[in-house]
Amino acid sequence: MAGYRQIQCIDQSGFGIEAFRMVIPEDWTCYGGITWVNDLHMPAYIKFAVVSPDGLMAFEGFPILKFMWSNNPMAVINQQFWQTQSTKVVAPMLPDEALLKYIISPFRQKMQPYRIVFKGQVSPNDPMVADPSAPPISSSVQIRFGKVRISYEIAKNLIEEEFYAGVSYEQVPTMTGDFILWQMQTGSIRAPQGHLDENMPLFRTMKASIRPNETWVQQLTDLITGSYQRQTAYIRQIGIFSKQYSQMQDQLREQRMRSWEEANRQFEAERAAYNVQVDKETPSERFSREAILGLERRWDPYEEKEIDVEGGHVDVWTNALGDRILSDSYNYNPNEHLMGNWKRMEPL
Repeated sequence: MAGYRQIQCIDQSGFGIEAFRMVIPEDWTCYGGITWVNDLHMPAYIKFAVVSPDGLMAFEGFPILKFMWSNNPMAVINQQFWQTQSTKVVAPMLPDEALLKYIISPFRQKMQPYRIVFKGQVSPNDPMVADPSAPPISSSVQIRFGKVRISYEIAKNLIEEEFYAGVSYEQVPTMTGDFILWQMQTGSIRAPQGHLDENMPLFRTMKASIRPNETWVQQLTDLITGSYQRQTAYIRQIGIFSKQYSQMQDQLREQRMRSWEEANRQFEAERAAYNVQVDKETPSERFSREAILGLERRWDPYEEKEIDVEGGHVDVWTNALGDRILSDSYNYNPNEHLMGNWKRMEPL
C-alpha cells in the first residue's frame, strides 16, 4: 500500500460546507456522504463506506438511530402517532441486540445467509465508534457499548465483518411515568476471514483521523435542539394530559357507582312498598290482580316469604341470587346441569 490521502465530505444538499474529513489508504475509494431527509428530529445523517480496490476490506459508518419509550402504556400509544423516519417507538435494547435488529438485518440482508461469530462487549483495543472512557454527558444519561461479528461471502471469498455500537439512554421524568430517549451510533470494519484482527491498526488509524467540522456540527445541533426541546415539552404535556385523563376516568367511575347505588336503593324501596301493599290485599283483590297480570303466588325458600311469579308453569326454581327458572316439565331439575343450589318454589 503506497500511503494515505485525506478526503473531505462536503454537505452538498444542506449547509454547503465540509461535514468531516478523514485519512484513508491512497488506493481506497469513499462512497456515500451526507443525506438530508424530511425529519426535524434528525434532518441529516451520515452514511459512508471506505472500500479497498478489491472490495473485500471496508470501513463503514451508518446513520444514527433514535428511539423513545415510556413505562406508561397510554403514552406509548400516543407516541405511535408522532414517530418519524429517524425516531421510532421501541423499548430499550442492549447494543448487540439493537445492532442485529436495526443495522445488520436491514443493511446486510443481501449477504444472507450470514453467520454470527460472536456478540457482546467491546474491548479497549477495538476501533470504537465512540470512546468508552469518555466522561458521561450528564447524570441522567447512561452509555453502553457492544459489538457483533458476522461472516459471509463476497464473490466466493469468506469475509468477516465486525459491527460496533455506542448507545446512550436518557430518562425524562413526567408526572405519569418516565420517558426513555435512546439513540445508537454505529460503524463496522470488514476483511477476508482470518485477516480482520491483523488489520486493526489500519482501521484504528482511519477512525482516529476523522475530524468533524465544528461549524457544520453546530449548525446541525442548533437545528435539532429546537425540535428536541419541542419534543420534550410535548412529552411533559402528554404526562399532564394522562394524569387529567386518569382523574376524569376516576370521576366517571365514582359517578356511575353513585347512580347504581341510588337506583338500587330506589328499586328496593319500591319493592318493599309493593310487598306491603300486596300483604294488605283481600283475597278477592289478590285474585283479581293475579288474573289480570297473569301472576301466581309461590313460596320463596331463600327469602322465606310469598312472591308473585309468572303463572301457568309446572315448576319455578330459584337460587340464592334471586335468579328464577320457569319450567313446563315435571322432570326438570336445574341442579343436574347448572351451578348453584336451586330450590323449587312451591305454589300457595
